[in-house]
Amino acid sequence: MSVLPLTIQPNDILHKVSEDLPLDALDQYLSLGDDMVETMLENDGIGLAAVQIGKNLNLFTVNKDVTGEDEHWILCNPTITFQSKNTAVMEEGCLSCPKIYGSVRRPVKVRVTAYTLTGEKKIFKAKGLLAKVFQHEIDHLQGTLIMDKFEDGN
Repeated sequence: MSVLPLTIQPNDILHKVSEDLPLDALDQYLSLGDDMVETMLENDGIGLAAVQIGKNLNLFTVNKDVTGEDEHWILCNPTITFQSKNTAVMEEGCLSCPKIYGSVRRPVKVRVTAYTLTGEKKIFKAKGLLAKVFQHEIDHLQGTLIMDKFEDGN
């Protein structure tokens, strides 16, 4: 495993919609997923999208400290299938936008369908911080940065 260089704003790739990974060839992304976890941890991140390391792919990681699981998650081709009407504002930062923080309003609960790199389809019901991380990373995959979502006054 190796730590990859982060893509820092301003950079056009951060504003591009990422491409789905082919479900019949996910194993070719295992090493990249491991490197992304290592990169996330080295930079004290709680999530990392592939676009943040210059790869325009629908692939992201979630830190096990957020999930409460034994392993970090490496997921691809996510879709948000439900968002609660209730929202909350939370200050967010981003590894690709160093030293920039602002208030972002997001649904407090989401349901996300995604795949593991072994091809397993998963459905996640997330609330609180995990819901925020899912939404933040999926925003990256859709070419959206946190400052695009800052509440007025930031």
